[in-house]
Amino acid sequence: MSEKDSPEIGECQHVSYHRPHWSENGKCSWVDIQRQHKSLNAEAKCIVPPTKAIPVIFIPGIMGTNLKNNMDDQPIWRADWIKGADTLPFVGLNGKKRRELLNVDTTKVDGEGKIKSSNLTVYSDDGNLFPSRKERHWGEALYLSYGEFLDVFQTTLIDDWQRDIKRMTNPVLAKQIDKTININGVLSQLQAVSKKNDESYESDFTEKELSHFKHFLFPVHVFGYNWLVDNAISAAQLVDYINEVIKTYKYQHGHGLAVEKVIIVTHSMGGLIARYASQVLGAKEKILGIVHGVIPDIGSPAAYRRMKTGAGKEGTAGLVLGKNAEELMSVLAFAPAPLQLLPSPKYPSNWLKFEEGESYPKVDPFEEIYLRNDVWWRLYEPDILDKDQVTIRKNEKSYAKLMRGSVKTFMIKMEQGKYHPNTYVFYGKKVKSDSFLTWVKENKKYQNPYTGQSFIPQYTTHDRQIVQLPNGEYCEYLLTQSNTAGDGTVPVESLHEIKKYPLLKGWLATNVDHQDAYEVSGLNPEKYSEAIKFTLQSIIKIVQEVDIRAAE
Repeated sequence: MSEKDSPEIGECQHVSYHRPHWSENGKCSWVDIQRQHKSLNAEAKCIVPPTKAIPVIFIPGIMGTNLKNNMDDQPIWRADWIKGADTLPFVGLNGKKRRELLNVDTTKVDGEGKIKSSNLTVYSDDGNLFPSRKERHWGEALYLSYGEFLDVFQTTLIDDWQRDIKRMTNPVLAKQIDKTININGVLSQLQAVSKKNDESYESDFTEKELSHFKHFLFPVHVFGYNWLVDNAISAAQLVDYINEVIKTYKYQHGHGLAVEKVIIVTHSMGGLIARYASQVLGAKEKILGIVHGVIPDIGSPAAYRRMKTGAGKEGTAGLVLGKNAEELMSVLAFAPAPLQLLPSPKYPSNWLKFEEGESYPKVDPFEEIYLRNDVWWRLYEPDILDKDQVTIRKNEKSYAKLMRGSVKTFMIKMEQGKYHPNTYVFYGKKVKSDSFLTWVKENKKYQNPYTGQSFIPQYTTHDRQIVQLPNGEYCEYLLTQSNTAGDGTVPVESLHEIKKYPLLKGWLATNVDHQDAYEVSGLNPEKYSEAIKFTLQSIIKIVQEVDIRAAE
């Protein structure tokens, strides 16, 4: 407005800017507009936000979903307390108690976990824009692993247009603030953040691509699943959940969808579920694109190592998981999903080596390793907890049926299914991992020093196996890790395999730990990991396929 004592005839004397507000069902309106006297020739400008939704579904990794008991709904697996202190009771549990609690048949998803409240958005809580965070199933995700990430992730996806609106409501003040403070949105700031020199195949997003992205809403949902059951079952449940989410925004909440599809972001084993739902169960037509984080695409020898020796050397998390084979094998041997993380037939051969020179598998890991019961290095020991012969035979039959059935079937179908045509992936490449394992014979014999008679030592080691030799003596074998490139769990072999897919849209190999792949610390793009930056950039790229007219 020019500096004049009085306005000319027809000139607007008063301009007001009005922010949008949202009702409980996500409908947008402008409730603060007031009538002005005709003499003011006033003008009210209603700022129109994006209204068409493109839902984003996040799928946690193994052990990343809260579980409870089927019968009494008592929580079994949650990490709501500081540093996951509520998981520590597992440290003192023996194998039988663990098997009783973490049972495929007596557990289900628990949606009552802790949810981080929304306090990072500029002016509108995402619970006003979308259904509540609880209704979007955030309470299913393990808080220790994902609580902070989900909050930052959701805020980042809606931050830029919200800051734009804040500037538009008071343009004079915005210009004054801009001189001293950067009030650009997080994604706009991310463009200016320097990228590390990681190995990647994806171009940075442009200002034009970001502008296109800001025309849409991105409500973040969580798909929690029982990480003990067959991943094929969880994949079928994911298909149902995708349909449910699409229905929510099409008929029940807000102003509709930009396109009747969702974007999926996965962590670890969650990626296998998404791939199976998309490519095997036919849900790809309802998926706009997928971003996979550290997906164990062809399995990992780490699954064999943990079955045989436990996770006692992996810190507190390893003690919770199970410090030795007695604690861990008793659960994993009858849980299809963890077994589906073993190296698949597609994994490079000879990943299980012996110091003497032998290595397996040559062709089929099932027949050569997983189903062997005639060698000391077999995967499953049916007598590790149960000592009576009837139970041992029953255990062995149940395990073999499971391996030949759902575990092998899942792996074979995954090999045939390929990938969604709009796929992005990131992997770790700098953390020591298990691309192969080696059994090393220790220079130790267990004999009574007085009688010379062989004996089995009465203690349990985390990474050693006591073996009786043909001559009756007992010796010790140490299972050693290759300490080759990866993320600590998934080796780079998975990245090498997925890079062969000709339609892969983008990939990143960076310094990221498997468990903490989505770790964040506040809404500060300068501190976002390269994996988080890649995830956000990939979503921006995926959205470019949606016609801008869909935002109207």
